[in-house]
Amino acid sequence: MPPFDFNVYSALLLPAFIQGLLFAAILWLRGQREACLADRLLAFLLLIFSLRVANWMLGFAGWYDSHDGYTTFMFYFPFNHWFAIGPLVYFYFRSLTNSNFKFRGANWWHFAPAFAMIGQQLTVFVIDVLIKNQLMGQPFPEHFGTKGSLADWPTGLADYLLYLAAYGSLGYYFIRTRQVYRQYRHYLNANFSETSSLRFAWLNYCLYAVGAALVIWFAFDIVEFVRGKQLPYQLDWYSFFAWGIIIYYLSIAGYGAMPKQVLALHFEPDTTAHIGQKDAVTETENLRAYAAMLQQYMGKKRPYLQPELTLADLAGYLDMSPTVVSRVLNTQLNQNFNEFINAYRVEAVKRMAADPAFKHLSILGIAYECGFNSKATFNRAFLKHAGCSPSEFLKAQKMTGVSNS
Repeated sequence: MPPFDFNVYSALLLPAFIQGLLFAAILWLRGQREACLADRLLAFLLLIFSLRVANWMLGFAGWYDSHDGYTTFMFYFPFNHWFAIGPLVYFYFRSLTNSNFKFRGANWWHFAPAFAMIGQQLTVFVIDVLIKNQLMGQPFPEHFGTKGSLADWPTGLADYLLYLAAYGSLGYYFIRTRQVYRQYRHYLNANFSETSSLRFAWLNYCLYAVGAALVIWFAFDIVEFVRGKQLPYQLDWYSFFAWGIIIYYLSIAGYGAMPKQVLALHFEPDTTAHIGQKDAVTETENLRAYAAMLQQYMGKKRPYLQPELTLADLAGYLDMSPTVVSRVLNTQLNQNFNEFINAYRVEAVKRMAADPAFKHLSILGIAYECGFNSKATFNRAFLKHAGCSPSEFLKAQKMTGVSNS
């Protein structure tokens, strides 16, 4: 039976470790069953976070101090995979926002440093444990006979440079993912009338949480470098506890990002839509004609009443390409698709709210009748297009009714 000293430090990390492993398994199985790459990538990310927490959890549980095979395990098991975290987060977001995303040969190069580190750790284990200790019978020379001479390799300046490279990798992918996320927000507004369920705001928050945890960890390393010695293990524990909190948040929120939500998403970053010969609309007169046709259709057919209306849907109704419709919206009406559709919905809400026939409905009920399916989206759109909140509008309506009577 492996030793496990239940104390405040080990016991508080244990639930996060179990949560991470459990959801990693659940997400992997769901990803395999539903062919969802995003779930499988998140499973790997949770596994890596869980292994990192396990390092300190097992240390405080007594494995470093047992002076036997468990101690040797602690010195040679690859708990930390710094170079894999950044690419996993980046490609998880790419696959979450594009149901057609597939790994290509060039994508795998992003993981080359992570594979190199695994190779280095495996080499050290083979030389120290399998060859020197097991095959040649040489006793371990360090830490009460549980640690070989290569266990801490690389050391000195090379070790610090490796840490800096790891932080550089994390910082690079953090910034890159944030940039892609901003592009994704523009993509949503250009293609969807209802975006609340597709924003994946939780992932944006998680990026900031991971960034904060990395800054804290980096600050600890800087202090240790300046002091020339390690900080107390109890102080380092708090950064691992922060990783545990991130595991809880990422596992629950990531599991809630059901694969069905990404079926309509085909986001590709850093690409510019090219208008083909048939779709090219270069003359102002033609653009204006398309704009008039679009506005006439909106007033007559009222497609904005469909909660899940997309740019592709509207383009299909008009027998146009999405590229042309988007170009008309941007150049003639100075709006993106989301603003354009929600403006019609807000006007419909205002008309219904002023109609005595709909007094039995609440303002939110009217909003749902007019195509909104999210209270937050409705409030945000109403404030933007009406210049006041729904409650302020209703109050003004009542005052107008009193003055007219």
